[in-house]
Amino acid sequence: MYKEWIKSILLIVIVASSAVLTYLVWSYEPEFSQVDTTIEGTTNIGQGERVSFEQVMSTYQMVWIQGEYNTRGTTDPRALIGIREHLEGSNIVSMNVYNNLNRLDVRGEESNDEEFLLIDYYSDVPSKTLFMMLGLSHEPTLPDFTFDRIVVDMKEGNVVFNLVDESRSRVAVVETDITADFLKGHVESYSEIFEAYTPIITNQQTSNNKTAIYGPSSPGPSRTERFIISQLNADVMNRILFMESPAESPSSGDVAIYEDENHIATYNSDTYQYNYTNLNESSASSGNNHQTIQDIYYFLNSHNGLSTNNVLFDYDSAENAATFRSTLNGRVVFSEGLSTAITVKYGRNAVYEYTRPLIRTNAKVSDEEEVELLDIENVRYEIALHDNFDLQKVSKIVLGYDMTYADDETDLEFIDYTPQWYVKYDGAWMKFNEGGLS
Repeated sequence: MYKEWIKSILLIVIVASSAVLTYLVWSYEPEFSQVDTTIEGTTNIGQGERVSFEQVMSTYQMVWIQGEYNTRGTTDPRALIGIREHLEGSNIVSMNVYNNLNRLDVRGEESNDEEFLLIDYYSDVPSKTLFMMLGLSHEPTLPDFTFDRIVVDMKEGNVVFNLVDESRSRVAVVETDITADFLKGHVESYSEIFEAYTPIITNQQTSNNKTAIYGPSSPGPSRTERFIISQLNADVMNRILFMESPAESPSSGDVAIYEDENHIATYNSDTYQYNYTNLNESSASSGNNHQTIQDIYYFLNSHNGLSTNNVLFDYDSAENAATFRSTLNGRVVFSEGLSTAITVKYGRNAVYEYTRPLIRTNAKVSDEEEVELLDIENVRYEIALHDNFDLQKVSKIVLGYDMTYADDETDLEFIDYTPQWYVKYDGAWMKFNEGGLS
């Protein structure tokens, strides 16, 4: 009798062990954590993602000034977006616009004990767009004011936003109910990603610590990054934008032409630039900058025209046009030979013109050679010494990337992103080369 019990128990153990082993074999996944690879996934810089309005309207740098000798800054999106998100639900108490900078004051300035943030944008932004991004409650009757810098006074009491226009000639003083200690606490939580920044004076408009040009003091060595790219199909864009399939006209060199009765598009296979024009729409401006920027954003998002790396780079109120550029590691991407910008001109009721690149990055391949970047003081010095350039016409100096074809000849197309200083000179962005601008 006991032998039969023992046989039964052994049989159950064998069957159970077999079941467990079978499960382990079928569910086994090899462990690759120790395997090194040179290919890294990356967020696409191109078409196909839906992003938030706040994301593409982000600032490009934040500078934290504490007294006379402590100036630090960052372009890290974690701080630029993270700090902003805590302000939602706050209120604007008052807003006054002044036609000179005499009212641009920060508390503690006379004793060199001030504490404020500089929030810089690439281009003018309407104040109502800012309030929408921050989630600040405000009266609809507040004046609309365009600016490219915010001087955020957080010394004590409640926070004051000083909105400064790009010409550094006007300021809007916005009082809030945000407590200074509350904002300082959130800024300090990101203190480890701030680095030394230096103020640069180029003319009378940049002559103090609230209006100076700021950038990383000594960026030092930085590596070129290489990516594989893929091309988006122009036919896909045509199906999105044309009501019916357009006729393709004979190509002119590298440029293909597509058109129907009311629309026309061109695609340059050499630069990857696609351009669409809506002949039904008037190019006349609506006159409402805040609404136009929103309409352009909704158009791009509904057509999967943005990525999480895009940021508003320029807004031209006269043309009703917004330009978005790609960014990498928080730095904007430029190129002399390849299309890198998305531009939308909005008419009175709909999009009039739409221009965009039809390439995107798929994966990072490697880090290439190291580039030694000059200190920002040396950049200012080189421009000041040059016979053909006037330092007084410099309004911005930023670190960006120069996007070019890689030199390697393979079946795949590689793009290099080379760290580079860029300068806004007399209203136009130019690449800094030692000794001058180009």
